Amino acid sequence: MGRKSLKTLRRAQIMEACEAIVLDEGLAAASPARVARHIGLDRTTVHHYFRTQAELLSGLVERIVDAYLAETRELEAAHGATADPAEVLDFLLSPNFALPRYDRLVDELAAAAHGDDEVRTQLRRLYLTLEESTVSMLLKALPHVEADRVRETGYAIYALVEGAYLLHAQGFPDDRLEAARRTARQLLESLQRQSTPNETQEGRP
Repeated sequence: MGRKSLKTLRRAQIMEACEAIVLDEGLAAASPARVARHIGLDRTTVHHYFRTQAELLSGLVERIVDAYLAETRELEAAHGATADPAEVLDFLLSPNFALPRYDRLVDELAAAAHGDDEVRTQLRRLYLTLEESTVSMLLKALPHVEADRVRETGYAIYALVEGAYLLHAQGFPDDRLEAARRTARQLLESLQRQSTPNETQEGRP
């Protein structure tokens, strides 16, 4: 494998600094100038990669998304492209999927989104991407079920996962996560009982 390019390394360095500033000082403090001071670079160097705070924000969201998608890729690598739906659920509602550092970054984005349209747009992009990842895994695992039904249930499961982790971070006990897992399994069982109209008709004598 070849060495990473200077551009890749520099962008990663800038994003790491941006993360640290957001976690320590809040989202508003993460300007290109502040990032440059944090890592001892000239401001024009940071400006070459991220010209505005909005571009820094976009890069941060992509970094968060990539981190969570890497978790799902590990699941698919371990169980194949069509992991069992129950395995998908257990993974999404397990400590193995939790990334506390990035959860904190998402919390910062959510807090800032109330008064900033750009932050709200980027946060929505993050959530939509992660929702689509959840739905995609279920579509692969349940190819015989009507796609619209899978997407609807996938959204409900994703919302359940997000809510469960949000409340867990606020000190709700572990048994609440288990309750969320049971509810998700019930949704999944209902989904697995669904068949496409064509399959139902073909099965009739």
